[in-house]
Amino acid sequence: MNSLDVASKTTAVALFEHHAAHRPDAVAVEFGGERLSYGELDAWASLIARGLTGADTGAPAVVGIMANPGPEMVAATIAVLKTGAAYVPLDPCYPRERLAFLVADSGITSILVQADLTDAATGLSMPVTAVPDRSAADETAQPPLRGTAGPDDLAYVIYTSGTTGNPKGVEVTHGNLANTLDVIREHSGYGPQDVGLLKYSFSFDSSVIEIFAPLTSGARLVIAAADERKDPFRLAELIGTRGVTQLDSVPLLLAQILEAPSAAEDLASLRVVVSGGDVLRPEMVKRFFQLLPDTALQNHYGPTETTNDSTIWYVDPAAADESVPIGFPVRNTFVYLLDEQRNPVPQGTVGEIYIGGAGIARGYRNQPDLTAERFLADPFTAGSPRMYRTGDLGRLRADGAIEFQGRADRQLSMRGFRVEPEEIEAALMKDPTVALAAVTAGASSADQRLVAYVTAEDAEQAPDPTALRAHMAELLPAHLVPTHYVVLDELPLNANGKVDYRSLPEPGGERPELGTAYVAASTETQRQVVAVWQDVLNIEPIGVDDNFFELGGHSILAIKVVGRLRAAYGEQLPMPAIFENPTPGRLATAIGERGTAAPRAADDTLRRGLHSDAELTLGPVIATTADLARMRAPEHILLTGAGDFIGGHLLAELLRRTSATVTCLIGEADERRAKARLAATLHTCGIRLSRPQDVSVLAGDLRLPRFGLGERQWEELAHRVDVVFHHGATENLAQPYTALRAANVSATREAIRFSALGKVKALHFTSTVSVMPWKTGPAEHTWSEAPVQSPEGLDYGFAQSKWVAEQLVAGAQQAGLPATVLRIGRVVGSAASGRWPEDDLARMLVVGGAQLGAVPRRAVAEPWLTAEFAVSALCSVALGDDVFGRVFHVVDGTVVNSDLMAGWIRDCGFDVEVLPPGEWLAKLAEQPENAAFALLGVLDEDSESAAGRDRRPDNPFAQDNTRAVLGRPESGWTVTGELVRRLLDSAVLSGELPQPTPTR
Repeated sequence: MNSLDVASKTTAVALFEHHAAHRPDAVAVEFGGERLSYGELDAWASLIARGLTGADTGAPAVVGIMANPGPEMVAATIAVLKTGAAYVPLDPCYPRERLAFLVADSGITSILVQADLTDAATGLSMPVTAVPDRSAADETAQPPLRGTAGPDDLAYVIYTSGTTGNPKGVEVTHGNLANTLDVIREHSGYGPQDVGLLKYSFSFDSSVIEIFAPLTSGARLVIAAADERKDPFRLAELIGTRGVTQLDSVPLLLAQILEAPSAAEDLASLRVVVSGGDVLRPEMVKRFFQLLPDTALQNHYGPTETTNDSTIWYVDPAAADESVPIGFPVRNTFVYLLDEQRNPVPQGTVGEIYIGGAGIARGYRNQPDLTAERFLADPFTAGSPRMYRTGDLGRLRADGAIEFQGRADRQLSMRGFRVEPEEIEAALMKDPTVALAAVTAGASSADQRLVAYVTAEDAEQAPDPTALRAHMAELLPAHLVPTHYVVLDELPLNANGKVDYRSLPEPGGERPELGTAYVAASTETQRQVVAVWQDVLNIEPIGVDDNFFELGGHSILAIKVVGRLRAAYGEQLPMPAIFENPTPGRLATAIGERGTAAPRAADDTLRRGLHSDAELTLGPVIATTADLARMRAPEHILLTGAGDFIGGHLLAELLRRTSATVTCLIGEADERRAKARLAATLHTCGIRLSRPQDVSVLAGDLRLPRFGLGERQWEELAHRVDVVFHHGATENLAQPYTALRAANVSATREAIRFSALGKVKALHFTSTVSVMPWKTGPAEHTWSEAPVQSPEGLDYGFAQSKWVAEQLVAGAQQAGLPATVLRIGRVVGSAASGRWPEDDLARMLVVGGAQLGAVPRRAVAEPWLTAEFAVSALCSVALGDDVFGRVFHVVDGTVVNSDLMAGWIRDCGFDVEVLPPGEWLAKLAEQPENAAFALLGVLDEDSESAAGRDRRPDNPFAQDNTRAVLGRPESGWTVTGELVRRLLDSAVLSGELPQPTPTR
């Protein structure tokens, strides 16, 4: 049973000031290339606060803050709280009438505004103060200003959607916020070692937690830029590049982030992920733990009125198929499930959720009647002064956890926003042509769109949907503006005379009335864009001047559109493109200007760049007989890339077949994260190391000189190491050469330099068979184990980067460095564990094909091999005689074409067909949850349509060098239908696939 502890005696500002005083040089905020220390942020906030101090600040005054997410917003927030006043966020994107209401209703005394947004604050009839530049804080010698507010003082007022027709302001005290932050630190372990991320709008209550959870823990706060906040894939990249460890997200955004092409790599730094604001579904839980098996996932529940976090559930990956409860009440919080008479319901019975305790807000600003209706005396717990009636329904499980059971009223949760249909209906009826209005939302969580149904005030003048949309955009934020408008003669009523929402007709798929005339597409790119829009929006016809968002599009559908267009054109189309170019005509122009409609083949400039990058300057390297013997029996090995599927297996094989100690260079910000990433890889791959005590881990970055290591550390390592396995690389089939150059080319140059530094070292470089244009070359050609002289025919960045890297190694071989080039085929799984690399194309094709009922007819058959064969061959080369100066094809002769893959899948009970690439891609685009959905941005119809090439049954790669050192491989190391069966069985157990039809 929970107890009400002594109320918090501190505040969020006081905790921030404590860290600023004790760790002033620690980084507090990162935004783009800008960094602010705790001391600098405190000084800046103090300067702003002194500029505000006066009769109109301090408790109980309320100050508006108008700012975009950035350092100014954070500094301004802390500054207002330092004065003792509370703040009201004023989103500069809100309509003027909405802002005017917030100003009037909240009773703010002044507006603190970001300097470049002063125009947005004009006309609000309120004194305006611009946030001074942070450089001004450096010029003052005044000590930091200390906050004066106490736990009972008001901290902020957040406005949420209201049932009365206007938003309602929730008053949250410093004590409320401090209690929630205590809870978050208790359950997440937030500390100075952590990195948080601010990505929400200032007007969204979760932004408060995103700001203060890190800053009251001594952690670092990374702020996402505007274009990053709009693009989940960019957010994933930001998490990876900045090493974010703690993430708070609504489930829908989290699902989108998990679909990023390099999600497993980008999100590896995450230690704790909190999901809240909507229902967390099992299918997303399964996806989460497939990508992040060692990251903690928590499901939090709590409305704004209880300061966000009232219950917490630690999600168990072993129970991923089960519905996710909202968990147990947190410290200082009490949850009751009550019937209509406010009596507790029996266990297992659905009741309305009431919450009491230290997180309960004061009430609704200037709405005493609504406050009295929702904030009630708590008769159940001594010391809990009030309880809040949430309107949510719940059920108590046998273990005491609470399951969410929906709403008792019409409130909606859409894409993380609370939506009260009554507020939208009231705004609709402010239009003089509207008599009555009803608002509903579609059932799909992904396609959810608000639909407005209206009747005419005057039978002679029907409401105009275009005018209504403009009317609503002036009154409400974008997430509350309906996307569909249906004019009815009358609203359907039930037997009680109330609107029968179930009887409202579904909106049709015809083009709605817009303010622009219909203009048909006239170019091929325009027609392509229009076709995608019509399919995603389910509206026809769409003209080149029609606005995506006026047609009913939103951020979730925008992701689908961009994914489809990325599949249609070669290079990545950035997510913000559709926001910046919201009509088919403008988007088609942008595609053409970006060159994404052009073929991906290297142009003359790129070709010259590849040859230039392939040049190596290296003095003569002399390896003695004793050196060569030392390399075949090494005492110390440096391995890059141990954090991926092949690298993890290679580490295990090196420990098994040598007595050497192995240093693993892992791409992370610090050693703790590097060790965690390696452990996660080994766990995911099912690998147990035979000599874990002989493994050391270094955190580094292949893109940087000396791999990001200090000069002394670099030199000391060079004097210890005997053999270098340079396996690390960035494998991304969608990125251009320029984006991969640092990680794949510059890093190889550094590996060569390292191998020649101090005592000479052997260098074994893992490459790919894709450096040979075997997919476009002569069908019957056999590719020799020799350098490839030209990059002609290599039409994507990864292959080009590996070609350049091979040329560098060849140059090092000519200079005398003992080096090998190891070209690996597609490693699809482990014969021992049956596990496949999660983000590999082969796994996507097999599982996605079983889900879709189809696989694509690919242009060529591919060499598939097991991890056991690959790493055995790699180690045999490293330990063999007469290997230096050679190229080795690490393939076992198995080639897999579309028919063989489809046959294996059918043998497992899944009915699949082989489709032409275009048909397969179109079918795949209809299934965003498909395991192969990410291939829309990788596979394209043209490159996959060389008919008949995939029917070649024999291996196109010579293997003489590899066979000479490997000898006869172990039995059971070949890819067969059994390995595919084990993959599909695993997918069935995880819920990715249904139970297959039994085979005869």
